[in-house]
Amino acid sequence: MNILLNDLLLLFISVLFLIFEEIDVSTTTALLCAIILAATSYLYSDKRWTSLLRLCYLILTVWNRAFFYTLPLLFYNAPLWKQKELNIPCVLLYLLPMIFHLNFHYLGFDLLWLLAMLFSLLLKQQTLSQQQLEQDYKKQRDTSRELAMILSEKNKNLLIQQEQEVRIATLNERNHIAREIHDNVEHLLSSALLQIGAIQAIFTQEELQEPLTNLRSTISTSMDSIRSSVHNLHDDALDLQAALQTLIQNFTFCKGNFVYDVTHSMSQEMIYHILAIVKECMNNTMKHSNATVFTVTLREQPTFYQLILTDNGTSIKKQDTGIGLKNIRERVETMHGFLNIQTEQGFCLFITLPKEEIAHENINC
Repeated sequence: MNILLNDLLLLFISVLFLIFEEIDVSTTTALLCAIILAATSYLYSDKRWTSLLRLCYLILTVWNRAFFYTLPLLFYNAPLWKQKELNIPCVLLYLLPMIFHLNFHYLGFDLLWLLAMLFSLLLKQQTLSQQQLEQDYKKQRDTSRELAMILSEKNKNLLIQQEQEVRIATLNERNHIAREIHDNVEHLLSSALLQIGAIQAIFTQEELQEPLTNLRSTISTSMDSIRSSVHNLHDDALDLQAALQTLIQNFTFCKGNFVYDVTHSMSQEMIYHILAIVKECMNNTMKHSNATVFTVTLREQPTFYQLILTDNGTSIKKQDTGIGLKNIRERVETMHGFLNIQTEQGFCLFITLPKEEIAHENINC
């Protein structure tokens, strides 16, 4: 909008110069040619044609003074800057016609024309500075938005990871308490029951049998209650097969397949890491892939577990810098596993997780 206003202002200055000339076909032609040539600098991106037309116009300025007075308009639209430096040859080329029209009878007009050219140069510099500021602002705005999105995604991932770690720590502590109760309290109560049975066998008096029987029943009831509590504490854990099956069933982006071949139980920490990896892969498939089939395969080998996540999408490219893949890689490293990514036929993650007792042995070594 500012460029158009500047063009109109310089066009008005050119018209003022032409008013003092004799109005004839040449002045009208000069004005129309100046307007058309100024418009071509915005309508056509081919600099060769526009430069050739400008050169022809400069030749006409030498031939007719009317064309000379419209030069401030074309001077504003000329490429006066190379990068950030003034294009001196271009400026001198536009000032050259003044030599052919220098006349003491028109000295006042010539000075005014020179001031108009200087004014056009200042307008050009102001326009370029404003355009540069706008570009810097847009670039800074886009960068800020991108950083805000990255920070938001990182905060989201951190919150999810924190919740999972808290959950894992809670389950580990509950399992620890359950083991302590099972190994210590229940053992002591069992010992107490055996001692009561021995007392009943030794002391056969009727007046002792009823209290001892009641005591034995109370301890037995307490043991059943403790066993139930220990069972609830220890079994408050995820069924990995059921959890993965639920994820596949709720995955509506494309068809889901599930293969599960695991017989031994895993720790809750490994289960939660596997579920988080599967969820991350599902999110990546929904965001970046045109897949129609997503497959989760979990198999148990003698010394390791093998998790394979594949889709048949053709639009995903391997990017090790993504936040999702970075989180997956960190989880695999936490479990002392190995990650391999293939993109030849769809997108495939091969994850090898050593069994926990083997992983601990490797750490101790």
